[in-house]
Order: sequence, then C-alpha cells, then structure tokens
Amino acid sequence: MDNQFNEQGNAYQQGNSYQQGNAYQQGNAYQQGNAYQQGNAYQQGNAYQQGNAYQQGNPYQQGNVYPQGNYNQQGGGYGNYSSDDESQNAPNILKQFAYSFVPPLYHGLTKVKVGSMILFVTLLALIATLLSFGSVMVAFSSIDMEKIAAQMPEFKLSGGQLYMKEDFMFDEGSVFVYMTDDIDSFSYDDADEIADEGYQDVMLVGRDRISIMQNGEYQQLDFSDLGSSFELSREWIATGLAPFVKVIIVIAYIVYFLWRVLWYFLCAAVYMLFGMLINSIMNKQVPGEALYRTAVYAKVPMFVVLTFLDLIPFADLSLPFLFRVAFTIVFMGVAIAKLPDNRPTPAPMMGQGWR
Repeated sequence: MDNQFNEQGNAYQQGNSYQQGNAYQQGNAYQQGNAYQQGNAYQQGNAYQQGNAYQQGNPYQQGNVYPQGNYNQQGGGYGNYSSDDESQNAPNILKQFAYSFVPPLYHGLTKVKVGSMILFVTLLALIATLLSFGSVMVAFSSIDMEKIAAQMPEFKLSGGQLYMKEDFMFDEGSVFVYMTDDIDSFSYDDADEIADEGYQDVMLVGRDRISIMQNGEYQQLDFSDLGSSFELSREWIATGLAPFVKVIIVIAYIVYFLWRVLWYFLCAAVYMLFGMLINSIMNKQVPGEALYRTAVYAKVPMFVVLTFLDLIPFADLSLPFLFRVAFTIVFMGVAIAKLPDNRPTPAPMMGQGWR
C-alpha cells in the first residue's frame, strides 16, 4: 500500500493548485481580457467615434440660411424693384406713358431708374407747356391790336403818372373799367363795392395806381414801381405792344415750365404719404422708392385730362381740386394693391439640427 501511495503520487506530484494552474495560469481577468482588452466604451466607439451632431452634420454643415442665399441675395429689400436686370427691362418713355393709365402694370414702372423717371416727367411737362403756349400764341395772333387801341381813350403813362384828356368808362356784361386822372388812386373797398353789383372783372385806374379785381381776387400796382423811364400810350399799344407782349409770354412760359416740373415732383412727394398710409392699411411691405414712383405715374391721368381741358377753346372747363386728389389717391390704391409684397420668404427648416 505504501508503494501504491507513492505510485499514485502525492499532492505535489499530482499537481498542486500552482501545478494545475492557478488563477494566473488559467488566466486572470486581465489575461482573459478585461474591459479594456474587450473593448471599452472608447474602443467600441463612443459618441464622438460614432459621430456626434457635428460629425453627422449640424445645421451649419447641412447648410444654413445664409449659404442658401440671404434676404438680399434671394431678392429682398429694394432688390425686388431695382436690380440691374430689372432696370434693363424697365419700360421706355412711351411705355411709361401707356402703363401709367393701367394700375396692374405699375410693377414695371417701379423698375424705372431715377434718371428715366425725371426725363419722363420733364418731357410730359414740356409737351403740355408747348401745347398751352401754342394755343395762347394762336389766340394772341388773331387779336387786332390797332382795333383794340382805337377803342381805348387817349392816355399817356409817363414818369409814374397817368395823363388823360377825358375820363373813360366801359360797362358791358360782367366787365367794368373806369380810368381817370382826377383821382389819385382807388382802393380795395372801391373795387369790391363795384364787384358786389354783379361784375366779375373790375379795373379802376387812377393817376398813380391801377386796381384790378377778378372773381373776388384783388391786385394793385403803383405806376411809380414801373420806373420813371417807363412810358405807355395808346399809339404805342397799337404799334409796339404786340412784339413786347410776345417776349413777355415766352419768358413767362419758360418760368412756368420749370416751375411745373418742380411742382409735379413736390405733389408726388405729398401723394407718396398717402401711398404709405395705403401700404400700411393693406399690411404690405412696399419700398418707399416704389411708392414714390407709383405717386409720380398716378398723377399722369389727371395731368393729361387737365391739359386737354385747358386746350379747349371758348370753354371754361375744369375739375374740382378735391375730385382730382381723390381720383389720384384711389388710382394709387389700386396700383399698390397689385404691387408684389417685399417680405422675404422664410427659409425652409431642414437638417437634423432643426429636429
């Protein structure tokens, strides 16, 4: 039995825990593979390896609003009304005149450059002034100055005073004229008293002053204001007044033309204020430049109508001021309603960054 015990081997021959393999031989947690060998969160892939919001694509990588085109690139502000391409396609002078009578076409007129708009108004005022000037000159050329002078009394205006051989009075219809050198001057009360009798045109001439009342409006001129060298007589009216009056008419119409252009733009600025109010009521966003152009062209219809009414001979036709203002404002309102709104289109919500 002793031999058997020795043959089998003792615990050390069979192998103790160290011979069989202890925990380190079998493989401890580090040999088997610890969390770092197996792969920890960083080896397996953490949020940054998998791709975080910036790697996957944030709103700025996917494309934000500005790379797609901001308000001015897409066409915002005044870009919708005055870009280079649209200015090149703006209507010419003739089309501007035609479009000004059609409110739905005013979007094309808002593309007109400032220089072209000024040229259009200048030509419009020039044509209207020339037509009026031609009408006046034709009417004046038909007047026989010698015949008129023959109906006037003998008088002479010299050294700032009037000299007459006898008094003169003309009373016909609604016109009353009285001339005398026996009275120094007449006053407003004198002219108004005669006008109350039913006269529309009253002219009272004294030695030192001429007083005129037309349709309730009174004016007066002292002869001394003309200068001591100024002279006037019936003979001069018959022979030299016509050329002198023509020169005066030409100068007056030149001044009138310049004032007419300036007054047109000033009135358009006032109408633009009404356009801004209309724009606010409609809850639209139309640029101020477009509103001013709308006001400029909205005045054209009434301007043309009044020009032709002035050209009708032997007819005293006119439109009331309030009617003209109301018509132009309504015309502007229709045009503004047809203009495109200039609000920018909201950018679409795209990308994971918006989710």
